[in-house]
Amino acid sequence: MMKVYDWKDNIKENELNNVIETLKNDGLVILPTETVYGLAANAFSDKACKRIFTAKGRAQDNPLIVHVSNKEMIYDIVEKPNEIEEKLIESFMPGPFTLILNKKKSICDTVTCNRRNCWY
Repeated sequence: MMKVYDWKDNIKENELNNVIETLKNDGLVILPTETVYGLAANAFSDKACKRIFTAKGRAQDNPLIVHVSNKEMIYDIVEKPNEIEEKLIESFMPGPFTLILNKKKSICDTVTCNRRNCWY
């Protein structure tokens, strides 16, 4: 069942909790990004991420982007960034900025199409 929430003026806690539960239960959500609407899933779940590939008819060799809520989250899900990557993170995060970094094992292999690195 699809639900639509209008959060332009305020986010209702019960609606946010519904979205969180959907993600925890391997469901998909559609959300606005800085440029387009995106299809999102739990990046820690192969089952959930495979649903993105199926829903979009996405090529199995086209990795997904992992969105993070803050720069601290990066360090929880990737291997230690090098000095240049650290400078980029410090300079541009938070913000609409993409890096390709080596993931930790906690991020499912489906996200990266079984590669070591991932887009953040």
